[in-house]
Amino acid sequence: MKRFLVVVPIFLFALGACNAFSPQPDPNAAAAAAAQTQVAAPPAGTPVPKVAVIVNTLNGALHGADPLEETLDVKFSVIDAGFEVSGDPVAITTLSVHVECECIKTKSTCTTERAFTAVAHVFEKDGIRKKILEQIPETLQVMQIRAFDRMQPIGIIEVSWSDLLAFANGEITGDQLGARITRFTQ
Repeated sequence: MKRFLVVVPIFLFALGACNAFSPQPDPNAAAAAAAQTQVAAPPAGTPVPKVAVIVNTLNGALHGADPLEETLDVKFSVIDAGFEVSGDPVAITTLSVHVECECIKTKSTCTTERAFTAVAHVFEKDGIRKKILEQIPETLQVMQIRAFDRMQPIGIIEVSWSDLLAFANGEITGDQLGARITRFTQ
């Protein structure tokens, strides 16, 4: 037992000596690595968007908005939404809303334009617009509608966020808003 007690301190001393000669980590490298893993925090006062609130709010306004259209022609549902970031510093610049079009007839009447129109009209409702605006950061510049027919992408329409809000507030007409969109095919 006495031999064991003598060997333990020698072993611990040797272990410490080995550690003294090993390369020490660079504290600056550790800080740089930690900084690279950080997600850009939104500026103070900017809401952290809750996508589920946006999806549920839009669906609440879309479903039942026009029962005649939903019975005879087409139903729209928001199936997802997301935000895209860009810039330096990184900021949320685009809101992408994915809209599923469900045709009642066997022949498809779904178009990207119809999906965009349905969502644009939802923004005209004060309560809906207010609830969605609570989720939108001030850095948002573009809204994108990605339309789907039977879960197959059919096209994209982009519009500036300020133009959409101007339409919703009655500051520009539907003609003006329609002239300011950009169409993309899938």
